[in-house]
Amino acid sequence: MVGIRFLYITLTLCCLSLHLSAQTTADGFAQRQMRQLALRQEVVEQRLSAAREEYTTRPCDSLGRVIHELEKQTVAIDEAIERVRQQEAERLEAAEAATEQTEEPSEGATSPVEEKKDEAASEPEPTPVDESEIKIEEQPQPTQQELVISDNLKSLFNTSRRRYALTQREIKALIEEYAVAYGKIASALEGYEEATSLQTLEGCYADYLAAAEEAGRIADQVADRSDKLFASKVMSYSGFADSLGLDTLRTRHTALNDEIERSMNEKLAGRCSDIDLAMYPHRLRNTLLFEAELAQYIEPEIADSLMVVAQNYDCTYTLFAPIGIPKRADVKFAPIKIKKGGKEKSVASLPTLKVPSKGELYSITVANYASLPPSTKVFRGATPLYRERREDGRTYIYLGLYPTARSAQDDIALLRKAGFKQPTLVMWRDGIRRDDFVDRHNATTKPKAAMFRVEITGAEGALPQDVVSLIREKAPRKEISKYSAADGSTVFTIGIFTKESEAKALATAISKSSPNLTATLAQVGKK
Repeated sequence: MVGIRFLYITLTLCCLSLHLSAQTTADGFAQRQMRQLALRQEVVEQRLSAAREEYTTRPCDSLGRVIHELEKQTVAIDEAIERVRQQEAERLEAAEAATEQTEEPSEGATSPVEEKKDEAASEPEPTPVDESEIKIEEQPQPTQQELVISDNLKSLFNTSRRRYALTQREIKALIEEYAVAYGKIASALEGYEEATSLQTLEGCYADYLAAAEEAGRIADQVADRSDKLFASKVMSYSGFADSLGLDTLRTRHTALNDEIERSMNEKLAGRCSDIDLAMYPHRLRNTLLFEAELAQYIEPEIADSLMVVAQNYDCTYTLFAPIGIPKRADVKFAPIKIKKGGKEKSVASLPTLKVPSKGELYSITVANYASLPPSTKVFRGATPLYRERREDGRTYIYLGLYPTARSAQDDIALLRKAGFKQPTLVMWRDGIRRDDFVDRHNATTKPKAAMFRVEITGAEGALPQDVVSLIREKAPRKEISKYSAADGSTVFTIGIFTKESEAKALATAISKSSPNLTATLAQVGKK
């Protein structure tokens, strides 16, 4: 009897020892797994924090994708930790139930050793979590009410909105530089038409070429930077739309961008100096609408203000009229010189007048002959001389080459003083002689209007709401932007205005409504 009792006690102690050993092993495995996940989570959070900090100073799409992937890893690790905790809780509940059954053995019940073996066989050992293989399951197309927006997504969206502000300011500054170059072109063309001497005309033509080259260079920079801006911005916003399952929104704005690219060339052809420059605000407005509609899902509190800005964005301030081209023949112009006692030569040896196929060319005819005189003595030492045989068989003699009628007027007077009876101005346009040319000597050239904007200083952080409302009332389609001045202060700008009176009226109204603000008129273009 004693031996049986001793055997029973021994078996009970063995069962309890095996149970405690199995529990210790399971506890150790769970602890190791939790520790590995915690270490992994710490590393990922450090990398995520460093990437976000770098993104605030050097925003780029590659960093944005890194942040997105690290955020996915963080979510996956949190889910893995929660699964391990649930598995550990279930295991502890099962162990407690097994302990209670072992302490109260009943007749015919399974022995503790066999029960523990069956439990170990039925419950597989948890496998370690491989974070690199963790994937977030795709969710069905959400509605606005079903979306759950994380703080990380909001932060990334707001950072994406702000990161493009610098590029937009750079493009706007380039457009203002283009306006200045455009004004120089208008002034050079005006001076070219009004030139009274070849020296002045050549100077105006050189100014025209320099200004046209500068305008072309600036337009190329605007096209290059705007293409990069929209490619990056649309890709970022499309990524947000895809992550939220807003496929319809992304597809619609992609189609609108394609439609702008396709149709604006036809709509603006012949109406502007540069298609890419004129198209920029239209593309930007569509992107701002995309941004505002995304904000309805991510940041609803700012969505309405973004939508107002997008809908009221001025798309006409880059619509510069086509740049004029001087009607200039590609020849070397030559004024008249009179030298007494100059070397005489045969009239038949005079060079034939070569008329270019493009542009305008002027000269002064002084004589015509059925048979040529033997010497150039009859022309009183005037040079340069040219000859042309016309359809009637007569040879006409010309003096000087000029780009405009006005530039030849002084030499016509000079020839009359020298004794020429009837010096007559002749014009060739695009290779065809026009004896009934239009003398532009008294023609008036409409001056190019300047462009203006209103600059506001004295505001801290943002413009007061009453000032913004006043601007929307007085200038509903004008853009409000800001930049940092050299002294570090913030300057808000409104416009561009083509009428000085409108800009001046707005500046006066702002100064009256807010005495603590200073509103001034700034000229962008040049008369």
